[in-house]
Amino acid sequence: MKIPREIPSMRRTDNSLKEVMTNLCSQKNFRRIFLNQAIPVLSLFANQSTMVLLYFIYNADTNNVIFCTYEDIMQDCAIVNKRTVANTIKTLQETRAIAKISKSHYMLNPALMLQGNNEKFGLLANTFNDYITLYEKEKNHVSE
Repeated sequence: MKIPREIPSMRRTDNSLKEVMTNLCSQKNFRRIFLNQAIPVLSLFANQSTMVLLYFIYNADTNNVIFCTYEDIMQDCAIVNKRTVANTIKTLQETRAIAKISKSHYMLNPALMLQGNNEKFGLLANTFNDYITLYEKEKNHVSE
C-alpha cells in the first residue's frame, strides 16, 4: 500500500503564490482522470473558489479554451458574489493556471489538463506562454 503524501501547497514560505509551469511536464507526470466522473465528486467538497477552477477544467475545449462570462460561472457554480469569481480568476491568472485571451475567453494551462499527445502539449504550451507574455506586457504597460 502506498503511503499518501501531503499535497504540496501553491504558497511559498513567504506566503507568495507559486506559478504553474508548463515546462516541467514529462511523460511520467501524466495521469488519466475521467472528468465526467471526477468533477462531480470533487465539487461535493469544493469551496467557491475551487468550484471556479473545476468549472474551467470541465468546460475547456480540446484546445484548452473556455468561453464564459462571470455570470456564466456564477450561475453554473451557484456563486452569488461576483467579487469571488473576479478574485479567483485573478489568482488563477497570477499563478498561471489560466491565461486571459479576451473579455470572455480564457485558456487553461496545458500543464494542468490536456486532451492530446506530447506534440499537442508542445503546441498548446507555446500558445499558452504567448498569452502569458501578452498579459505581462499589458500589465506592465498599464502600471507605467
